Amino acid sequence: MAKDQTDKLEQKKQELEAELEQIQDELDDSIDQVRHDVSDSLDPKSFIRKHPLPVVGGAVFLGFLIGHRERQEESVSLSSSSSSDGKFTSTLLYELKRLAMRKALSFVTDFAEEKFDEKVGKHLPNSNGSAEE
Repeated sequence: MAKDQTDKLEQKKQELEAELEQIQDELDDSIDQVRHDVSDSLDPKSFIRKHPLPVVGGAVFLGFLIGHRERQEESVSLSSSSSSDGKFTSTLLYELKRLAMRKALSFVTDFAEEKFDEKVGKHLPNSNGSAEE
């Protein structure tokens, strides 16, 4: 009888050790996955590959902002010496830049709102009270 008890305890011990090993393996896999996901999300090259259009839009937007600021500084110093043809070209370029900036800003804003809505949707509880995954 004592032998049966010992065998049962030994068997239970082996089952528990196997279960602990399985749990450890699953935790290791989960940690590796989280580590990979975090490094992927922080890698600029990966971000650019996943979102090429918003990155280009942002770069264009920043370029127009910088160019517009430099252009304004130049126009203040050159405004007294420009001809009427130069004024027309300058005004046309200014308006084109302004329109392009508005379009780029609209694109970036729409993209940011979409991403925000996606993130919020994942974390807000749905109608049955559980968060969407």
